[in-house]
Amino acid sequence: MAHVRSLFFDGPLTEVENKSVAAYKLGRPSEVIWNITNRCNLLCEHCYMAADGHALPGQLTDEQTIDLVDQMADSGVPLLFLTGGEPFMRGNFWEILARARAHGIRVTISTNCTFIDRDVAKRLKAHGVGYIGTSLYGPADFHDSLVRVRGTRDRVIEAIKILREEGVGVALKTAISTDTWPHIYDLIQEAKDLDCGLIYLCDLIVSGRSEGEADGRISADQWRELADFIADDITNPASKLEYDIGAMPSFVPYVAEKLIARGYDLTRGLERLKIMSACPVGKGHMNINSEGGIMPCQFAQDWTIGNIKEMSLAEATRELFKLADSPTTGICAEENCEYAQICRGCRVKAFHQYNDPFGQDTTCIVKSAGASAPHAARHEAPLATLPCGGPSCG
Repeated sequence: MAHVRSLFFDGPLTEVENKSVAAYKLGRPSEVIWNITNRCNLLCEHCYMAADGHALPGQLTDEQTIDLVDQMADSGVPLLFLTGGEPFMRGNFWEILARARAHGIRVTISTNCTFIDRDVAKRLKAHGVGYIGTSLYGPADFHDSLVRVRGTRDRVIEAIKILREEGVGVALKTAISTDTWPHIYDLIQEAKDLDCGLIYLCDLIVSGRSEGEADGRISADQWRELADFIADDITNPASKLEYDIGAMPSFVPYVAEKLIARGYDLTRGLERLKIMSACPVGKGHMNINSEGGIMPCQFAQDWTIGNIKEMSLAEATRELFKLADSPTTGICAEENCEYAQICRGCRVKAFHQYNDPFGQDTTCIVKSAGASAPHAARHEAPLATLPCGGPSCG
């Protein structure tokens, strides 16, 4: 995850950013992404956890979820992302939200918006939810075909309009693949037209329903084309849209090089990214799945370091922080890349491709040519993609 405009950072952090940085420096979780349920009413073709209407048998009980929220408060968690599956399908969703807010935890919700009407939007606002994230993938027929439920896109658009009218911010999300690529620039414009403050563009995660479909990813040249467009857009005074890039951490150093070549001073922004790197694995970032599994990243739900049923949140945090000390290899190694601290490559992609989370990220758009030769990864050939479970990037 990397907010592109953070490259221009040259001032005080926001309150929640200050709290996140402080938590990280104190060895606490800086943010938690929690899949409170794996259930979903949609069946997105690219869903990285193959979510459907069925709850996993080991799902945390209602009591365990509330205890977990209390542990987050005791650990000083400043920011909580509630996601799924579809989080509104969790029976005690509102109880979880209320408990977190009572502890002063900032909450953002990732939802497909099909459960949001005027009353729900007002209720979210009353609970102090400042932002929700929701997904669009293209025109109505395409979008509805991708999520496999007719009429979904129209419901999403209506929900976005209602949320904005009620003063709740919206982040538009989409997964970037060879299927969605033809619609990406239109979606960026639509995010602006719908008064969304941010658009989240996530590379295809090849697990769940997309397992083994690495050929569904767009090319490095297409990513560079998109990066050039975004570099132009964020330097346009008329554009206020923020871009968040998922599962493509090399995007940030690539854009930085482009902007530095134009004469922009990005010194403070790049220094900040050495703390809050584009790949947050091991940097205070924590993910928890619906069964209580503690994950370094939500996109690899089978890469766990323990379970909250058997270890405390504090113990899990210590284990996650150890990952930041593990050296990356190949083109992502510090001796081979000047951006190793800022980017680190996508650890989930290395995990899926090599069964080694510290291997190289062969989708790097800065040094992608190196993926085929001069710096070999730990394994001579990629291993098969591992099965996983989780909602789509969107």
